[in-house]
Amino acid sequence: MGNSQFKIELKNIHWLENFGEQDDLDLCAHGIIFITIGNEIVADNTENNFDCALTGTALHLLRSLESNHTAENLVGERLIPGEGHCLIPIDNNSVHVVTAYPNVRGWNWWVVHEKDKVRLITESKKEIIISFERYKSEVINFVDKVDEFYKISKPKTLPHNNENEKVGYLRLRSEWKKIRNNYT
Repeated sequence: MGNSQFKIELKNIHWLENFGEQDDLDLCAHGIIFITIGNEIVADNTENNFDCALTGTALHLLRSLESNHTAENLVGERLIPGEGHCLIPIDNNSVHVVTAYPNVRGWNWWVVHEKDKVRLITESKKEIIISFERYKSEVINFVDKVDEFYKISKPKTLPHNNENEKVGYLRLRSEWKKIRNNYT
């Protein structure tokens, strides 16, 4: 199964423009992505007027390396959350990425681990099976691009007046690093 079976293309990454020179206050990278599973385009905001929450996307995709993502076992509301979200700390030292009002945007597909393979099931019920290594490679490549954007940007300034958002962000980055380090 070639590279065309599952492909994540990061077309653009940025901080929200309304932060301007204070982009250190924006805790989530946003941008444009294009994702295919088999011959199906499962995520494409290149023509739409909204950005994906790339930080939440990276965390969800990392989680999908270690767990199935199904209707019964979600790693997040959507693998690819749309614009606008908040981070809610949850009991197990993790964080829940909530896609925010007014629109629940984003894209989803199911990820089912089968020994050394991964079954990807699109919302239109099309399925492909690829090696776990292929899936992991594509996810890690995307995650590392988002992480590199954090590294070349100003250090983040954590909110002083929103403890949930602060703790949520710290947990997100901690979980991200922990899972990513499992695949070095």
